[in-house]
Amino acid sequence: MIPAVRLPDYDKGYDLENARQSSVLILLYPSSTSIFIPFIQRPIYEGVHSGQIGLPGGKMETYDPSPEATALREANEEIGIIEAEVEIIGALTPVYVPPSRFLINVLVGYQNSSPIFIKDDKEVDEIITISVDDVLNDLTMGSVPVTNSMGLHFDAPCFLIENKTIWGATAMIINEFKWILKKTDLETD
Repeated sequence: MIPAVRLPDYDKGYDLENARQSSVLILLYPSSTSIFIPFIQRPIYEGVHSGQIGLPGGKMETYDPSPEATALREANEEIGIIEAEVEIIGALTPVYVPPSRFLINVLVGYQNSSPIFIKDDKEVDEIITISVDDVLNDLTMGSVPVTNSMGLHFDAPCFLIENKTIWGATAMIINEFKWILKKTDLETD
């Protein structure tokens, strides 16, 4: 899910030692029909991630004792997740985002019931819930032309789910999650 225009940079590597630390949460929760994951659509603003769809999360603060604490705190601030109700069950590969210089720690958590979402209007334009079934469906993968925050035009691999386009770091994260789920399913068959 890395745009082809970015591959040479990823192959060369990045200065991760000086990266800004952040965390996001893939929160799994049950409903009557499937397991769901909440995503957020950021408001339109003058910034790198304006209007993009992402996972709840953000910058690690000096008072956060761990990446897990950052992910849970940010999910609480952005969409009202109650931290004590989430069990962290794993982590994915950290993802570096060149335009913002953030190294994103990716935590996976589970909650036994559907959350009652409370949206922070400053940070979240819309809360989008997507089923794991839709994530696993290969027909939701595609490509869209985008112009990033640095004015670069390119075709970005993406997920096209429920009239929403998920690209960039979030698509990379969700694609790894999808790959793990499919690999686990094959090994248990």
